[in-house]
Amino acid sequence: MARNSNRRYTSPLRRGLTFGALGFVLALLVSFPSREATEQLSVLAAIAALFVVIATGVFFDMVGVAAAAGREEPLNAMAARRVRGARHARRLVRHADRVSAVCADVVGDIAGTVSGAAGVAIVLRFMIGASGLTGSRVVMDSIMVAAVASLTVGGKAASKVYALRQPTKILLVVGRVLWWLETYLHLRLLRDTDARRR
Repeated sequence: MARNSNRRYTSPLRRGLTFGALGFVLALLVSFPSREATEQLSVLAAIAALFVVIATGVFFDMVGVAAAAGREEPLNAMAARRVRGARHARRLVRHADRVSAVCADVVGDIAGTVSGAAGVAIVLRFMIGASGLTGSRVVMDSIMVAAVASLTVGGKAASKVYALRQPTKILLVVGRVLWWLETYLHLRLLRDTDARRR
C-alpha cells in the first residue's frame, strides 16, 4: 500500500523542471506585453497598472499559503451544508502542493519580475517627459526598484500572516470563483481527489 501511494507524488526534480519551464513560458508571454503597455500608457496609468501587478502577486502568494495551511474539516462541514464554493475550496487543500507552487512560486515570482520591469519603464517615461534629469537615471531606477521590492515584500509578509490565521475564509472566496468558472464557463481547474494525506 505504501508503495502504491508514493507513486502519486511527483518527484521533486520533475516538479521543479515542470514549473521552471512553466514559469519561463509565462514570463515570456507576460513580461513583454506588460512592458509595452506600460510604455504606451500615461505615467499615472502606468503607476496604477504597476500597483495592480504587485497586488496580483501578493494575492496569489496569499492563496498559495492558505492552501498549504488550510484544513479539510471546516470545508467538509460547509460542503455538507451545500455552501457555495466549499467543495472547490476543498480541492485547493487536497491539491495544496500544486496550488502553492503555481500561486506562490510561478504567478507570485513572475508578478515580481514584471513589476520590476514595469517600474523601470515608468522611470524611463518620466525622464523622457522631464528635462534636466538625465544624470539621475541610475538613482531613480534604484529608488523605483527599491519601492517595488518594498511594496511586494511588505504586502506578502502581511498577506502570509492573514493566510495563516484565516485560511478557510481565503479558500472559500477562491472556491466561489472556481465554482463560478465551472458553473458558467464549464472550466474545471482542479478535480476531486481522495483526502489529503498528512
